[in-house]
Amino acid sequence: MRADEAATPHPGRLYKRQVPVELPITPASAALFRFGEQCNNHCPMCSNTGDPALFFHNTEELLRRAAFLHASGFRRVVVTGGEPTIHPGFWRIIDELRSLDMVWDTNTHGRSFAQSSFTDRAVASGLQRAIVSLHSFDPSVSAAIFGASEQAHQETVAGIDRLLAAGIEVIVNCVLSRLNLHQLDDYLRIGAARWPRASFKLVFPSTLGKGGKWPEIVGLRLADIAEPIRRARAVAKAAGIELWFESLPNCVIGDAEIVNYGRSTFGESHYLDDASGEHIYSMRHIEAEIFAFGENCRKCVAARRCSGVSHTYATSHGLDELVPFLTPSSAATLRRQLHSEPMA
Repeated sequence: MRADEAATPHPGRLYKRQVPVELPITPASAALFRFGEQCNNHCPMCSNTGDPALFFHNTEELLRRAAFLHASGFRRVVVTGGEPTIHPGFWRIIDELRSLDMVWDTNTHGRSFAQSSFTDRAVASGLQRAIVSLHSFDPSVSAAIFGASEQAHQETVAGIDRLLAAGIEVIVNCVLSRLNLHQLDDYLRIGAARWPRASFKLVFPSTLGKGGKWPEIVGLRLADIAEPIRRARAVAKAAGIELWFESLPNCVIGDAEIVNYGRSTFGESHYLDDASGEHIYSMRHIEAEIFAFGENCRKCVAARRCSGVSHTYATSHGLDELVPFLTPSSAATLRRQLHSEPMA
């Protein structure tokens, strides 16, 4: 046995939620609509695939996809990328959504919205909500995590200013790393003072995409962030702001009642396959395939709300950090949620 094999904890049997591949499309459904992975930031922890075939979808193809989603029954989409707002056909596609009487939300770095004319047109064209990535209020740290200049940081901050001033619901998205973990308290205090109407989301980083080898997230453990997260919750409560968490198990957050705020919680009920633009999948099914639970989780009362951990994290670090919230009925609760067979 190699030394690295001996040092890796065995995760034991892993379980996943049982969620159907297909989910009915209803008037409340929203599809994740990706314009391609093109982006003018170069975040070193980017969770996109890096597949050249997915880098850019031409405008005519995206117009076809918009019509396909409408014909499938969708009246809401979440526009994302990469960075969707820099796509050369962005306004043609948005105008097509508007002509189809479809509203849209966006997942963005927010820089384009620093232009008041851009924000005004977006609002007039049906924009309702935005998740905007901002990982630090320290311009140098923010620029390092964006893989861009400090000017990019300033544009994102100005973009959030304009979105909120225009009445758009904004969630400020912060991916945790060794560069910003020590700043969380100040991050939330500054954010609450500047944007009292915004909510904030703290995200445990994914190592599945092209940025999975970035040194500032490689080896980052849930145990490393448990105390900073609990302090951040206290700061958010004192400041009166709404704080969400993504990809963080309830036992790490320290609260059995918190609901993981993943894509499906934001309202993205379905995913339009990025490669073909033809297949539509349940977002909850995709999330269930990525995240894993351990044997101890089967006893936890937080099971229905918990994110679990990524399968990659479980196989790399084990699950000893997960400590269940126990009640007499909790084992039966989780058995109804998870497969009885291990994950592949």
